[in-house]
Amino acid sequence: MKKFLSVMFAVIFVFSALSVCASAFSAKCPYCDKTFTSEAAYTEHMTTLNHVSGHTRHCPYTGDDYNGGGCKEEFDTIAGYEAHIANCPHKGDYTSAGTLKNEVLPLLVNAVKGVDWGGLLGSIVAIVKALVKGIDFGAVWNLIKSNVDFGSILSAIKGA
Repeated sequence: MKKFLSVMFAVIFVFSALSVCASAFSAKCPYCDKTFTSEAAYTEHMTTLNHVSGHTRHCPYTGDDYNGGGCKEEFDTIAGYEAHIANCPHKGDYTSAGTLKNEVLPLLVNAVKGVDWGGLLGSIVAIVKALVKGIDFGAVWNLIKSNVDFGSILSAIKGA
């Protein structure tokens, strides 16, 4: 039972750590070196419709998360930008780390949002207690010992 509870606490800890890691965002514009801590602000910056002197619209499918650094296309017109975005060959072309960050972690975070961990753990404990209630573990162990040849298993392990 202690081992089971240890495993459950480890699982809860991992999901908690994932949600903290997934919420941390940091990005830097590769063209103007502005730094962002919000993914929404970064995306808006990369796809901005405002003309800033020396700063054009960039394809958002760029950076270390994409194979080969992603797309380097820049656009001065809305029409050119929108046409490119619809057909950019780098869209979804993530590296393995990019896939984890952009596809897997968001799914895990959404899956565990709103989970009542206390209630879930309480339910699991109640189920385990109900399953083992009335089991004579001494009799189970004696049955296993009488039907399993541990000597041959140990010999096979040592001989391997």
